[in-house]
Amino acid sequence: MKKEFKDWIELVGRLRRSDAVWPGEKLPVEFKQTHISVLLLGETRVMKLKKPVNFGFLDYSTLERRHFACEREVELNRRLCPGTYLGVRSIIEDEKGIRLSEGGPALEYGVLMNRLPKACMLDEMVRRNTITESDIARIAKRLSEFHRSARRGPDVDVFGGMETIRYNWNENFEQAEPFIGRTVTELDFETIRDWVSSWLEENEEFLNERVEGGHVCDGHGDLRCESICVENGISIFDCIEFNERFRCADVAAEAAFLAMDLDAFGRPDLGYYFYECYSRESGDKELFKLFSFYRCYRAFVRGKVLSFQLDEPEITGKQHKVAKRNARNYFDIAARSTEPNFDKPTMVVVSGLSGTGKTSIARAIACDLGSRVVSSDVVRRSLFGDEESPVEYGEGKYDKKANRLTYQKMIERGIEFLRNDGCVILDATFQRTADRQEVRRRAESVGAAFRLIECRLSPDRIRERLDLRASRNDGLSKATWETYKMQRSELNEGGTGLVADLVLETDGSLSEVSRRALNWLRKDVGQSSMMNEMAHSTGSVIFRPDDS
Repeated sequence: MKKEFKDWIELVGRLRRSDAVWPGEKLPVEFKQTHISVLLLGETRVMKLKKPVNFGFLDYSTLERRHFACEREVELNRRLCPGTYLGVRSIIEDEKGIRLSEGGPALEYGVLMNRLPKACMLDEMVRRNTITESDIARIAKRLSEFHRSARRGPDVDVFGGMETIRYNWNENFEQAEPFIGRTVTELDFETIRDWVSSWLEENEEFLNERVEGGHVCDGHGDLRCESICVENGISIFDCIEFNERFRCADVAAEAAFLAMDLDAFGRPDLGYYFYECYSRESGDKELFKLFSFYRCYRAFVRGKVLSFQLDEPEITGKQHKVAKRNARNYFDIAARSTEPNFDKPTMVVVSGLSGTGKTSIARAIACDLGSRVVSSDVVRRSLFGDEESPVEYGEGKYDKKANRLTYQKMIERGIEFLRNDGCVILDATFQRTADRQEVRRRAESVGAAFRLIECRLSPDRIRERLDLRASRNDGLSKATWETYKMQRSELNEGGTGLVADLVLETDGSLSEVSRRALNWLRKDVGQSSMMNEMAHSTGSVIFRPDDS
């Protein structure tokens, strides 16, 4: 380690222990670091320091450069988080010791911020399962509003053009290559590189049209779960200040970033839901055509950035192991984003009684496929609106006539997505034999493969899920334990008629269960033949949580 860097690390240690910097706090204050910065976390305030490093795409090697970067960080982050960034502070030393000043000659510079509550950080809420769909929708709305007012123009458009996109990818491959065999396999690395090359060649005209259509803006650039605080308002902080090339991009790239990161945290269903909400808020009808590409890009970048930490001497022990594990996870997501969907148009129905997890499974599968989900809950609301008071099962917008209309419209929308995108996922209970038969008939009438997945879960776990959802008043479905019991009674009396192709026990990790179902889909549809199609009417494959 160079002497200058050792001196800088020593300065950080002194800052952590300074009564003048952290009056009345327990010292030393908490310390966190990435490959480019250090965070000192007091009880109410945070100090962020730039490491004296130069990675080419980022240069903090001189005090002047770090000062400029601090000024830019405050300026840019106040766009989305105005009350948090207090300003740049000079770190000085005099007869009173080391302390902060708002000006004058400095040993170092740092950004002073109010500390946001840890329990409200998106990554923490995902870990503790306190995040709700309404929270995700609020984040999508906030981001869409920001993008509408963000800086645009020829000087921004250049960063969304083909030349910059190719440059970014080539830089990523060059910088990630040393980590082949450590955090990314050679097979995944080469697969991603080949897929990116082909995708760009096939979509160059489309990407140019996106630039001409005004979809490139000066955005955030690093939209991770750790950078979002969900309180009464939505605070989005820690944007990229050091390189416009990373911050300015197609809005689809930014939305795909957070969707990808939610997947990395084990919630691909919320990743899909966020992207869907953003698509609806922005009115961008082309967004899903870009999802897999930008999901791959953002995951690859995260894998690369975390891999950098493996070669930094100041990062050791547990943090080193965590960085390695997380880098592998992100590279895995990047590789999965390149996998082809199916060799023919495919409609997947994810069915099951209320509380079995069918909506989460449908969204999680869609996140990997880059496909659209058509939900009966969404269609029903579009047809009948929100009820002002609770409606009993089988009455109002849940009566037989309303159900028939809901399923009819859902299937019609599904066929439309199927024709445009080649794949669609329908999410509904599909209890009635007639509904199962009709959706299969409609899919096959347009030459599509049809697969029916049925989600199952023990009654005790279903009750837990339904009670939790009701306590949060979360999601569109208002199904209760009583709803489930009535559905089960009807199912036992009448049967389902059309046997599911896959019975999926959902009591396990969502990522693992959905990935198992997706792997089965890829293999099963890919091997489809007349004999195989006939087999789907005679029996089911059953996956349980402990199946390998």
